[in-house]
Amino acid sequence: MVSHVLGYTDFGSWYDVYRDDVMDPALAEASAALAEVIDDQLSDRDLTRIRTTTGRVKSKRRTWRKLHHPRYEGRITATEDIPAVIDDLVGLRITCINLRDIEMVQAALDSLPKRRPRRGGLWLEPDTERDYVAEPKESGYRGWHVNLGIVIGAASGRMPVTCELQVRTLLEDSWGELTHEDTYSKDGSLPPLVAVLSRRMADLLSTLDDIAEDLRTELDRIDDVAVADTNDDATQPDVVAAPSEQAADAAAMLLDNWRRLDRPVDLASLAWALQREFGAEISDDWFGRRSFKRFLRHAIPDAEISSGNQAYLLPAHYGPDTPRPPDTADDTATEAVTPDAAIPEVAMALRRIDRGFPLLDAAEWPALYRHLSEAWRRFGARKPSMAVVNQLSRSARDRAAADGSALSRRHFDYVAKAVLPATDSQQPPDAAAIAAAFTAATIERMTQLRLLDQRDRKTRSAVQRWLRA
Repeated sequence: MVSHVLGYTDFGSWYDVYRDDVMDPALAEASAALAEVIDDQLSDRDLTRIRTTTGRVKSKRRTWRKLHHPRYEGRITATEDIPAVIDDLVGLRITCINLRDIEMVQAALDSLPKRRPRRGGLWLEPDTERDYVAEPKESGYRGWHVNLGIVIGAASGRMPVTCELQVRTLLEDSWGELTHEDTYSKDGSLPPLVAVLSRRMADLLSTLDDIAEDLRTELDRIDDVAVADTNDDATQPDVVAAPSEQAADAAAMLLDNWRRLDRPVDLASLAWALQREFGAEISDDWFGRRSFKRFLRHAIPDAEISSGNQAYLLPAHYGPDTPRPPDTADDTATEAVTPDAAIPEVAMALRRIDRGFPLLDAAEWPALYRHLSEAWRRFGARKPSMAVVNQLSRSARDRAAADGSALSRRHFDYVAKAVLPATDSQQPPDAAAIAAAFTAATIERMTQLRLLDQRDRKTRSAVQRWLRA
C-alpha cells in the first residue's frame, strides 16, 4: 500500500499540479493522435463501425482510492512513483459494434511503433495487452486493453505519459454502464447477489455478441455476393432499357473516385459506398448491368481490376515505382523492428492497401507458422470454410499465449485464410508448408496489385527472407 509518509493533503497538491501540467494535455494529444490513426488506417466503410472514441482523466479521489489497492503495496512511497505504477491515470476508450471490430481496431493499432518514436506521436506497448474478451474477469467484464504512450511538453520539459486504451463492443460497454462494477467492487470482490446477477448479464450479452457476429458474417457474405462474378458473363447482353439519370450519377461517382485514387481499393468498399448513397436495392441488378463489376467496367472503361480472391480497382497510374503520397508515409514501422528484421517497403505498401496484412518482425513468423501447424494437426484436414479458419486461429492463439508469445488471433486468422485454399485437404500442412504457401500467396498478391514487378528478383528475395526467416 501507499507509504504512511504520503498523506492525502500532499497527494492532493501533487495531483492538482500534475493534472494541469501533464494529464489533461496528454489526454488531448493522445485522443487526437488516436483519432488520426483510426481515421488513416480504416476505410470509410470500417469507420462506420466505430461508435465512440472517448477519454478521461482519473479523478483525484478515485486515484487516491486506487493507490491503496493491495496489488500496489510497497510500490508507491512518494508522489513521483504514482505515474510509473498507475497506468490508467489517462484513459481512452473505443466502442465498436461487433467482436470482429475489436480485431479491426487491433489491426489499425499495429501500425503504431512498439517503442517511443524519434519524431513523436503515439506508440504501443505490446507487453501490456490484456484480452478480457478471450478471458473475462471474474465479474464477467469483457474488453481488450493495451497501453499507449505519448510525449507531451510540460513545465518540467518533455515527458512520456502512459494512457490505457479500452476497446469494447456496444454490448460489453453496456454491461459496464449497467453494473457499475468499479462502484460496487471492494478489494476485488462484489456482494454475492451483485456478483451472480452481473455474471449472468455478462454471459447473456456475450451470447448476443456472438449472435451479432454471426449476423455480420452473413451480411458480409451478402456483400461479397454483390460484387462477385456470378452474373458477370460478358456474352450476356445488358438489360438496360433506357439511360438512367441515377445510373449516370452513380457512374460519375465511381469515375470521380477512380481519378482521385492513390492506392488500390477493394470492390466491396466501392459497392458499399454506392449502396449507401443510392440504396441497397441497386444491388438487385446494378442499373441493369447484373453485377457490380460489370457496372464498374461500364462506368470506367479504362479501369484495371486486379485478379485474385479479393478484387481491387487499381488507380489510373499505379505501379511499383509510384511515389508514396506524403500523407501516407510511415517511417515508424521500421523503427519498431531491429535492422536485421526490417520489414520490406513493399510489405508496408501492401499494408497501406490491406489494413489486415500483418507487419511482424521476421523472427515472429516461424512461431506463427509453428503454432498454426500445431493447431491444424490437432483439428485434422478440413475443407476451407470460415468456421475452420475461426477454429484454427483461436487454437493457434491459445497455444501462442501459453508459450508467452504476443501473436494475436488476427495474425493467425489472416495467414489461415490465405493458406487454407492452397492446402491439401487430405493432410494438415506442417510449418514449412504453411510458410511456403503464405509467402507464395503474398508475393502473388503484391504482383497482382502492381506493388511488385515480376522481374524484380531483389525485392522478391527480400520478401521471402522476411516471411521465411
